[in-house]
Amino acid sequence: MAVYDGLMGMVAGQQCTYNGLLSEYLNEHEIEDEALLQAFKTISSTDPDVRIITDLKGSVKLDNISNRIIHYRDISKLAGNPVVYPYLIYARSEEGADQAMLVLPYENGGYLFARGYYYCMSEAGSMFYEDRNEILEVCTDNPDEIVNSWERLKKEKAGLIQRQLDRACFKNYDELKAKAVAAGEALKDEAAEKLPETEDKAPLIASYVVRWFLLKKLVYVQYMVNKNIRSAVHGGDIHKQRNQARINADEIPFMSYRQMWTAGTEQEDQ
Repeated sequence: MAVYDGLMGMVAGQQCTYNGLLSEYLNEHEIEDEALLQAFKTISSTDPDVRIITDLKGSVKLDNISNRIIHYRDISKLAGNPVVYPYLIYARSEEGADQAMLVLPYENGGYLFARGYYYCMSEAGSMFYEDRNEILEVCTDNPDEIVNSWERLKKEKAGLIQRQLDRACFKNYDELKAKAVAAGEALKDEAAEKLPETEDKAPLIASYVVRWFLLKKLVYVQYMVNKNIRSAVHGGDIHKQRNQARINADEIPFMSYRQMWTAGTEQEDQ
């Protein structure tokens, strides 16, 4: 299945909140992120046939939890399709080539979440596994970088562009893991501050659980796909590499499901 056909088939109101032309979406909806708004306006004016999907719902492959690939069972407590992809723009050229780009509103550490999203949507058995080489992920506060990435995707492989974006964010795996750990800790601090003041905790708790899972997913997969690490650190033994990848994912700090639900209540101190 080509990525364009797969995205075209997503039904608004069921699998996503919107699926249509980017130009029409801009006329009908507000986008609070200024960088995204400017980038989408530029892309739409240049490519009027570009389409957009918002809030696409995705599942989590629970085999990754039950087989102890990633030790984070809280993700299995979220019902339905808890992974929500904010914005996906996509197009098919006159030559028949497909391109798709996952775009996240900018936040500190957002690029790490974008990469985690990708590993969820492209893993074996997921809806875009066969199209994984056609999808690019970006998260930046620079609208020109978003537009440039989209333009490059017309001529270059998504993987090449992604590796360059990776290098702009982290120089090596150790730096990636350190940034992911820091992002996990920042989420803990944010959750501890916001949850006691929130009456309807469920949506906020779900968002934290998903983002911690994305960080764990990123740290695990990036370690496993690194062939240099497999050779230099583990002597080519993929089982040793997999065990260390689990350990690395375990280093992402998080607040437990119970702690989040009891935040700001009398049960918190019990």
